[in-house]
Amino acid sequence: MHFALDRRAEPDPAFAPPPLRLADAGGTPSGERRNRYARWALHEGLGEGDVVALLMRNQPDLLAIWQGLGSVGVTVAPLDLTLRGAALARSLDAIGPRHLFVDAGLAEILCGVQGLVSVQPLVWWHGGADFARIDLEIAEYDDAPLDPQESAPRRA
Repeated sequence: MHFALDRRAEPDPAFAPPPLRLADAGGTPSGERRNRYARWALHEGLGEGDVVALLMRNQPDLLAIWQGLGSVGVTVAPLDLTLRGAALARSLDAIGPRHLFVDAGLAEILCGVQGLVSVQPLVWWHGGADFARIDLEIAEYDDAPLDPQESAPRRA
């Protein structure tokens, strides 16, 4: 049986992707938010070898989180939003995150794993909750680019 995917596609040298400017809902460029997430991670003592799991829908801040945490060596583990209960609990246990960012609109999914997980990551809400909100927490941090000494991945 032959599959078209068995052949490697050659990139088109004439193709230039259109410029893309991602921003959060308030219009803040994601680069600035990325730097804030990176500084937050450093302040929390996170670095190479640490994992932060994401239970979040696709949104502009998602890329800033991923890039910011990754820039200081943190492994970012997006969770499958279709998983529920024991399946999601197994994923969390396998990943073993120190922190878990949760879209406030997905709180019910997180409630479904209570008592089923052996890991207990620190939960940060993104948007709409009255609890620890990561999207508000990062406002305390500078949005300027990190200097090379700051951004070098560190071993936790």
